[in-house]
Amino acid sequence: MVVQNLPVFVRQAALAALLVLSLGLASPSSGQSVSSINPQQLYELARQLLRGQRADKAFLLLEPHEAELAGDKEYDYLLGVTALDSKRPGRAIFSLQRLVAGEPNFPGGHLELARAYFNIGDNELARTEFDRVLAQNPPANVVALVSSYQKAILARAASYTTTSEYFLEFGGGYDTNAPAATDEQLFLGFLLDERNLEQSSALTNLAVGGAYNRPLTPHSQLQIAGSLGHRSNASAHFVDTTNLNLAVAWNWRKKDNGFSIGANNVLSALNQKYNRRDTELATSYLRQINKELQLTGFLRYGVSRFEAAALRVRDIDQVSVGAALTHSSASDQLKLMLTSNNEDATQNASPFSSEGYGLRLTKTWFRPRGVQYFAEMSYQDIEFSQPFFGINRADEIVSLTVGTAWPGFPFRNWMTSAWVGYSEKHSSVNLFEYERTEALVSFRRLFK
Repeated sequence: MVVQNLPVFVRQAALAALLVLSLGLASPSSGQSVSSINPQQLYELARQLLRGQRADKAFLLLEPHEAELAGDKEYDYLLGVTALDSKRPGRAIFSLQRLVAGEPNFPGGHLELARAYFNIGDNELARTEFDRVLAQNPPANVVALVSSYQKAILARAASYTTTSEYFLEFGGGYDTNAPAATDEQLFLGFLLDERNLEQSSALTNLAVGGAYNRPLTPHSQLQIAGSLGHRSNASAHFVDTTNLNLAVAWNWRKKDNGFSIGANNVLSALNQKYNRRDTELATSYLRQINKELQLTGFLRYGVSRFEAAALRVRDIDQVSVGAALTHSSASDQLKLMLTSNNEDATQNASPFSSEGYGLRLTKTWFRPRGVQYFAEMSYQDIEFSQPFFGINRADEIVSLTVGTAWPGFPFRNWMTSAWVGYSEKHSSVNLFEYERTEALVSFRRLFK
């Protein structure tokens, strides 16, 4: 947040202005027993350490004298400031509360106490103390400092707001191989059905969906999302697909670490008949290495089940592990992902058990007004454990996709996106080989 990155001299200047308005901190409280130390020498040494940005040493210097000097305005103030600047906000609150209880009109004490409340995440108490500072008509630089904190409190409070949004999307394009099938008509001397052969088609798509986000704690949130989509292929309706997607996830993020766990369920229909169910459980860990570099690791377990008895030979249980390294800047983002997959067919005689790995490289460019361009390359290598009609099967899939997204076009609350993708699959079993090019333009209307 901006308030955490303020230069030290800015805050020191604001505090200096507040000291002019305060009651004065030059002498210890009357009746204080200080026979073993010289308070003013102690305070001056602590101030020197603060000016040298050595708050931790200043706190360790002051803390042992709390029994003798607690209640002295200057001691309580300096102890609170050094505790706060040495990342001990809870410790700072005790001495600063003691200070403002005895000196309710001391704005410097209220400012530091407000900062301490802010640092422990208590927005309401921080807001109250900042209001007390402003009520004493502080100088302009103090007002600016308080204003930066107030804006941060508003932003933080917004993160506690439950949000939801919905969308309607439609579009169209062209697919050179809608069934993702081979162009060879014979397999092992048998003539293939035309539905198992390459076929081009114009296509249209329609989808509706929404997402619900509910903060649970300052660092975690619950997300629920769902969508219903249909893709129609004008010349190949036998591969028309309808998908109902439901997902729920719990996300946690604190500073440089993040964790997520969630579940996803997809019900699919093929040519308007229920065909397949895919269910997945996933967990991931994120580590922000620095401002530009992010590392993510994930583990996924999923099951895929077909409705038709003839297709249940393709039922599988899948485990995937992977890692992604992302480099981000204001103008672009580069992401490299590596995955390892293991798929076990539920039927012992099934030839669809496999293991393999994948690589994906994505580059995104950010332009003014939210416009984005992207390019993605991917590679998969898959080995199957059982022969397919006596042939040892191994597949390789290569794909390249380029696209763009334009928020606010053609109208406000709309987004236009377009992409072109090429994929090529090589297999030791020619039945599974294909080439495919897809081009699609879609328009999405957002509702909040």
